[in-house]
Amino acid sequence: MSILSTAEIQQDLATIGAALRDVTVVVRGGHPRRSRSPDAQGSGIVWEPGLVVTNAHVATETTLSVELPDRAAVPATLVARDPRRDLAVLRVDPGELGARHTATIGDPDRLRPGELVVALGHPLGVPHSLALGVVHTVGKASWQGERATTPALIHTDIRLAPGNSGGPLADVRGRVLGVNAMIAGGLGVAISATEVRHLLLAAEPRPRLGATLREVTVRVGARGERDERLGLLVMETSAGGTAARAGLVQGDVLLGHAGRPFRSPDDLLALLHDAGPGGTLRLDVGRGGARLSLEVTLGAAVGAERRAA
Repeated sequence: MSILSTAEIQQDLATIGAALRDVTVVVRGGHPRRSRSPDAQGSGIVWEPGLVVTNAHVATETTLSVELPDRAAVPATLVARDPRRDLAVLRVDPGELGARHTATIGDPDRLRPGELVVALGHPLGVPHSLALGVVHTVGKASWQGERATTPALIHTDIRLAPGNSGGPLADVRGRVLGVNAMIAGGLGVAISATEVRHLLLAAEPRPRLGATLREVTVRVGARGERDERLGLLVMETSAGGTAARAGLVQGDVLLGHAGRPFRSPDDLLALLHDAGPGGTLRLDVGRGGARLSLEVTLGAAVGAERRAA
C-alpha cells in the first residue's frame, strides 16, 4: 500500500476541490430576474446535463434559481421532490449551464468506514468551502416493494453547516457518493447517490412489477465480516398484477436477469425502466432450492412521481 505525502494529499485535495466547484451551484429561492435579493437556501450538484440535484428541504419554494460558480443566476424548475429521501431534482436550461461538466458519480456501495471523503458547499454563505473527513458508517436502504421506507445514508465526521445542504460528498478521487443533508449526533449525514438514482427513475413513467420485495443477504468471509446480497425475496404479490400473472409467488427469490444478479431493488427498477410498457423480461428465480426462469410481460406505465410524498 502506497502512502501519500502531505504535499501529495494537498495537491490532490486542491484538484478535487476545483473539479467539485465546477459542478456545485448555489440554490436560491425566487426568480433571479424578478427578485432583487433572492434568499440563499443551500447547494446543488449538476448531476446530468440540465439537471441539478439538491435536498428537498432546500427546494421548498415554488420559484427557484441556481447560481453558477461564475455568479450568474439562472431560473430553475422543480421536477421531482421526495421529502422522505430529502432529495429534489431541478431542471435548468442546459444552454444556461454552457459547457459546464456534470458530476462524476461513484459507487457508494463500495464505500467503507474509515475511508477519507470530502464535502463541498456554501456553509454560512462562504462560497465553495471544502472539508475533509472520515466515513463512520454506510447505511443501506430499507424497502417495502419498490418503495424505500428508509433511505441509504452515509455518516461522516465532517461538520456540516447551513449552506452545505445539497452539496456533494465525494471520495478522494472526486467521485460524488452522496448529497450532504444534515448534522445528526455530531456527525454529518449525506443521502447516498443510490437514492438519487431511485428518484430520477421514479420521476419517469415506468411499469411496475406488483410485488413487495426485500433484499436477501448473508454474512460471508472468514469471520463473517461483510454482507453479500443474494437477490430479492418476494414477500407478497398484488392480485392480478404483473408478478402474479407471471407465476411469481410468496417466498420466491428474484436472483437476476440474463445472468446478471440483482444486488438491490435499484437493479430491478432500472430493468423495468429500460424494458418499458409491454416489454418482456426473463427473470432468474429461486424457489425451494430450484432455479427457475420465468417470463414476465410488463403492463402499462405508471405516471411519473413528480412530487413524491
